[in-house]
Amino acid sequence: MGESHIGWRPVIGDLARDFDVIAIDLPGFGRSRPLPPGVAPTAANLAVAVESTLDQLGVDDYLIAGYSLGARVALQLGSSPRARAVVAIGPDGLGTPLERLGGYLSLAAGRGMAMALAPAAGELSRSPVGRMAFFVGNRSRPWQLSAKDARQLLTGYAVAPGYDAANWFGMFDVALSLHTISGPVMFIQGTADPLTAQVLRYLPLIPHARLRMLPGANHVPISDDPAGLVKHMRAFFDQAG
Repeated sequence: MGESHIGWRPVIGDLARDFDVIAIDLPGFGRSRPLPPGVAPTAANLAVAVESTLDQLGVDDYLIAGYSLGARVALQLGSSPRARAVVAIGPDGLGTPLERLGGYLSLAAGRGMAMALAPAAGELSRSPVGRMAFFVGNRSRPWQLSAKDARQLLTGYAVAPGYDAANWFGMFDVALSLHTISGPVMFIQGTADPLTAQVLRYLPLIPHARLRMLPGANHVPISDDPAGLVKHMRAFFDQAG
């Protein structure tokens, strides 16, 4: 939440050697407009919007991956017969009431920080120390982000029109349709991710799911350990067919 396809850039090139990669921004983030008025940005509604985009692109069936809020959406899409396999990286959706409230407040504070830092995004992104100023909360190695990606992520986080509504509805949106996922599912989790407890709650609810841990990685392991992430994704998707 708050990020966009830019967050996937560290691995898109490697994945594109074996797959046709489509990087979609969720409604209200990055290049995508928010959902229509009156449509709540729940995982189910966001999944409908993503599948509509895939329809427009002429995509029949697909392998899907997402991180954080995108992981919730990926799991939601896992109920579709078109989804051949799902990779979910650090999803929420199974938090206790206290965890949900804490997450909402933390994300609201992060949004305020992004808005305050956005005017200095160009300067902050130039140095590894500057990149740590904002991204250390969700990445163990924020200095590995490129200056361009860091700048775009920070400014996009600050201006995303769908952020506040998604944060609010995220407090109440519970993952309820997990039993309808019939295809293979792999969770990828950084050992330093504070959402690890929530991810572990998913495993008994999706009996055919598997878990891969990335040592030292945080909530967004894509830039923390791109090689490790691609290795797990490629092996899983190759096996899924």
